[in-house]
Amino acid sequence: MKANNVDKENGNGKGNSVKERFSNSFTARKKEPNFLLSVFVTSIRLFVIALLVIGFACFGALLGVAKAYVDGTPALDIQRIEDQNLTSFIYDKNGELITEYKGLEHRIWAPLEEIPKMIQDALIATEDVRFYAHNGLDYKRLAGAFINNLRSESVQGGSTITQQLIKNTMLSPEQTYKRKIQEAYLAIQLEQEYEKEEILEAYLNTIYLGSGNYGVKAAALNYFGKDLKDLNLRECATLIGITKNPYKYDPRLNFYKRKTPEVTYARTNLVLRLMYENGFITKEQYEEARFNDKFPASTKNEGFVVLEESSHQKLYDYPYFVEYAIEDLIGELMELYGWEGSDGRKKAINLIQTGGLHIYTTLDPEIQKIVEDTIYNYDKYPKTKNSKDSVLRQKQGDRVLDIPQPQAAAVVLDHQTGELRAIVGGRLEPQERFWQNRANLPWAPGSSIKPLAVYAPFIEAGYPGGIIVDDIPVPIKGWDDGGGKGYPSNYSTSKFYGPITTKVAIQHSYNMSAARTLLERVGVEYSMNKLKELGITEPNYVEKGLPSDLALGSDPVNMIEMTAAYGALANKGVYKEPISILKVIDKDGKVLLDNKSQLTLTVFKESTTYILTEYLKNAVANGTGDRALFKNMSIAGKTGTNSDFHGVFFAGYTPYYTATVVIAHDRHSVSLEKDATGGKFAAPLWKAFMEKIHEGLENKPFYDEVPSGVKSVKICAISGKLPTKECDKTTTELFPSDAVPKEECDMHQKITVCAFSGKLPTPYCPEESKVDKSVVVLPKDSIYQQLKDDQLEKVLPGAFRSLDDLEDYDYNDPKYKEAFCPLHNEQWHKGEQQRQELTQAANQLIALVTDNMTRYASYLTQQEANTLNKAVDKLKKALEAEVLQPPKEDDPYYTELPVFQPDKVMAEINNLQQTYNSIFDAEFWDRVNGDNGGNDDNNGNNGNDNSAGSLWWNGGGRGR
Repeated sequence: MKANNVDKENGNGKGNSVKERFSNSFTARKKEPNFLLSVFVTSIRLFVIALLVIGFACFGALLGVAKAYVDGTPALDIQRIEDQNLTSFIYDKNGELITEYKGLEHRIWAPLEEIPKMIQDALIATEDVRFYAHNGLDYKRLAGAFINNLRSESVQGGSTITQQLIKNTMLSPEQTYKRKIQEAYLAIQLEQEYEKEEILEAYLNTIYLGSGNYGVKAAALNYFGKDLKDLNLRECATLIGITKNPYKYDPRLNFYKRKTPEVTYARTNLVLRLMYENGFITKEQYEEARFNDKFPASTKNEGFVVLEESSHQKLYDYPYFVEYAIEDLIGELMELYGWEGSDGRKKAINLIQTGGLHIYTTLDPEIQKIVEDTIYNYDKYPKTKNSKDSVLRQKQGDRVLDIPQPQAAAVVLDHQTGELRAIVGGRLEPQERFWQNRANLPWAPGSSIKPLAVYAPFIEAGYPGGIIVDDIPVPIKGWDDGGGKGYPSNYSTSKFYGPITTKVAIQHSYNMSAARTLLERVGVEYSMNKLKELGITEPNYVEKGLPSDLALGSDPVNMIEMTAAYGALANKGVYKEPISILKVIDKDGKVLLDNKSQLTLTVFKESTTYILTEYLKNAVANGTGDRALFKNMSIAGKTGTNSDFHGVFFAGYTPYYTATVVIAHDRHSVSLEKDATGGKFAAPLWKAFMEKIHEGLENKPFYDEVPSGVKSVKICAISGKLPTKECDKTTTELFPSDAVPKEECDMHQKITVCAFSGKLPTPYCPEESKVDKSVVVLPKDSIYQQLKDDQLEKVLPGAFRSLDDLEDYDYNDPKYKEAFCPLHNEQWHKGEQQRQELTQAANQLIALVTDNMTRYASYLTQQEANTLNKAVDKLKKALEAEVLQPPKEDDPYYTELPVFQPDKVMAEINNLQQTYNSIFDAEFWDRVNGDNGGNDDNNGNNGNDNSAGSLWWNGGGRGR
């Protein structure tokens, strides 16, 4: 250093070149090198250089490939991790869980704080022991996996939990280096976005654990029937053990199908050992929890229970209601999101099955259970007309079953809210999803339609034409029966009932009255409009307006719609759209749907429904619906019977609930047994479940007081107008206040009539039969003028077509014949004269016999006295049989009088004569005269001229 410094100072070092300095460092070679060695060394040098060039080229190529793989990696989509398919949940009206609802995947998200620490530790010990230390990649495990992959053709994994989460949610499951590189790249990115706890939570909720279970919460419920918080160490380890190979380690398959529980035991033991070796559990915990996998039947394995039946395979409770609610929700979601057609329906179904929705229904579990038990176990269903129709082979889901017939369905509604409380769609409990739900199908309601389509509109319109309806066989304009009579027949007979009140027409369900009221008073258009407002959608009722449907319920109507329509009657005229969903909340707690958009519409005035409810109460108490009646509850309702007994129906309501029930064959054209009516079969079934539903409920009236718009008015029972003093039949009826009649009756006049026939007296009518009586006189434009005389007499006995110029009526003039009494004629008069003569003679004979029986009682034996009394009584009865009393006030007039038959009276007279003569014979009188010593006032009589025969035939004699 010092010399150098000197040189620098002297300037000597400045001229030294690099080459010189380099040369000074080496010593010159003393001899020539070995040629072969030189070649070898040179070759080695070139080979090493070539290897280095190739290595760098391969490394570059690998970097290029890796870069290409990374460049082709999909962007880290956190949403795909967070938006997993989640099981939805369905609740009842009380917020209690009814069932999970899912597609093929059963997934219930659980926050990490809900997942037991034992499960978290088991996962880390088994799958990624350095989970909390690495940044997404475990390089030590990767190195080990790389070496293993060099030794074998397959690609072995060294994946961390983070990598597995990426694979499960964002990449395909293929085992290639490309997928592994992309997986590693995304794992590093994910670790930068997520906290470790978030990654762990996501993994434990997305991992597949066999049998369709995704995530530990779903698996715990499915395998053990437990919530996560209730799992023990064994169960936690078993769940994590499944992750390695979900099919192989599925505990249900191992325990019940494969019969190899030792496979599950061994895998669980491995998880427990890893937990112990990595310090997550103590040795004591490990020893206590581990299984004896060598001897599966060992007592050490007791207490570990895997459910044999998967909850996925078990059908949820209340399937008819749940599936109706699902269908209802599908429509609501399609409307909410603007989805249409089959694609829209698929989207809605997918959201329900995988969206993690919380669906709150209107179902009342107690009511649903009552209705189910009743419909499933009822033993009084009608038979089918033909026994071969009693079973119908149908496909139900994936099965072909023999379905008993007829079938039945029922619906219960809270009419104040429009919330459906129970739906049962068949006599059999469903065995799998989406069996036929008859409660959501259309059924012909029969006469149950009358209150909705005919009588409620009739009352609402103010009884146009009056409260009295005309049940008579006169063609109805607009009634199309294919060229028939032009009017319907009443159900049970061809009988018609003339002028009747609306109340009576409903009580007895007269078809003629309903049809005539519809077409002549209400009008088809008004009826259709009211049905639309009541939520009825069937085209035959609200578009075509077929009179046979509106008046008689011939075509089907959706049963839910019928229930809601009756609910409007029960709810004082206010229609509430029937709903099965209260609200729907998505997985994030946001309200998707609620019932704020529920349609509410006032269809009828309160006065209308009050009056109609009174009529329907009467129909249950005193009419066709009496079998629906049960104690301590107000009930209103209407029966329905389909033509040819194709089905029976009942719709009714209480102050609490409205319900409908149908019994019919699944093939609507098949007849039930003869006389299968709604009153006989549907009403009792309705009662069977409604009575149980109302147990413990306070009886209360439908209305606390009569609405101000209702008036009770006394009217003439024939004309429906205010009665006059001539009106002999009146009734008190309910009217809307703006429909109270103001005119007085013009159909009654007082005249002298025969009390027996109600018609003008003939010269032969006895004076005592002539009475002053109010009679019906038809107005000239009355529909009753179209009846034939015999028809008029049946429906309005004693009615006159006219009383014009009554004083000119001549009994002997044939044109007035129908106005006079047909009973008391000349033939009757002659018979009456003969009757009087025989009666006089019979009375004389009876007087003779009874007088002598009294005077000579001591000479008669008891047997003789009894014989005479019996003969006297028989004669008296024969005389009484010929005496006819006028009909009472409410009784019909006579249409004929019995012609006097003298033979019966004569026979009894002869019998009494012969009996008398056989007892009071000559010997009898000798005995009497002997006892009197011949001093009797009648001495000398031997009795021959005192015989009854001589008195009868001679017309007299001395009596004894």
